[in-house]
Amino acid sequence: MPARRPSYRSAIPAALGAAALQLPAVVHAQSTAAGTYPARPIRMVVPYGAGGVSDILGRTIAARMSELLAQNIVVDNRAGAGGVVGSEFVAKATPDGYTILFSSISVYSIIPHMRRQMPFDPDTAFTPIGGVAQSSTIMAIGSAQPMKTVKEVIERAKSGKGKISYGSSGIGSVGHLTGEILGQLAGTELLHVPFKSAAMAYPDAMNGTITMVIDSLPSAMQHLKSGSMRPLAMLSAVRDPAMPDVPTIAEAGFPEAVLVFWSGLHGPAGLTGAVTQRLAEVLGRSLQAPELRERFAALGALPLPMTGKELANRIRTDRERLGKVMKAAGIQPE
Repeated sequence: MPARRPSYRSAIPAALGAAALQLPAVVHAQSTAAGTYPARPIRMVVPYGAGGVSDILGRTIAARMSELLAQNIVVDNRAGAGGVVGSEFVAKATPDGYTILFSSISVYSIIPHMRRQMPFDPDTAFTPIGGVAQSSTIMAIGSAQPMKTVKEVIERAKSGKGKISYGSSGIGSVGHLTGEILGQLAGTELLHVPFKSAAMAYPDAMNGTITMVIDSLPSAMQHLKSGSMRPLAMLSAVRDPAMPDVPTIAEAGFPEAVLVFWSGLHGPAGLTGAVTQRLAEVLGRSLQAPELRERFAALGALPLPMTGKELANRIRTDRERLGKVMKAAGIQPE
């Protein structure tokens, strides 16, 4: 009896089925390469609570980028552990461009010095996309205090330990570290009083319990406009357009005390070059929009047009510098 020839007809449906299963992945890869990304809404994780400066800035840039991408960017607030919780969520997300992080100096350059263990490596767990905004830090003093300048504050501090105190949003915050930098440069001690949020420090500064508050300009703006707090100096290299009459800390004789709170965009590690480039291009165009610049200015922030590579370099530079400051201040990781 002749051997039975194999039936190729029976193999055809199986082959077609396997091809069909692979088709979505192929089409997705081709569509991304062809520039049709994004094909569905994007999640932007803001690792802080709703209503804060980071949340407002994140929603502002998300709205503008949504218009240019013709696809919604949905803000997802995932607060906790100073921004680590939301950042970890993005670090573990699929690197397909549909989950991105509204990042900041805190998670990448400060917190690694405060924790013995991080749930991710800030240098390898993410793909830097670009800079978004920078917010000047301001030294604001209670209106009832007699000191009018930074020089007078330093002179008062040198006259006796503990006579000058400042509030911030907590240990390791930009406000705290700026005060440490200034004290180290001036050769004196400024007594740090940490609060759960900078907003909680202002009543104590207004009633004289503490001398002043070192905070981001957007957060301090309402108290400065009301007159309950008086600006002493912007802790920036140049005067801020939002408050052009306020001198810089460099003008006060301490140019090295500049510390800027920056924010940016990151994706998970492994984000493809095509997707990263698309997001970076749209981010850059968004930062050029006059209405966005006006919105940022009203919040006391400036656009930070920075490439992903420049952002990565900034992270490393800030981390190295602030590590030395924290070590000199005796801040130990927990």
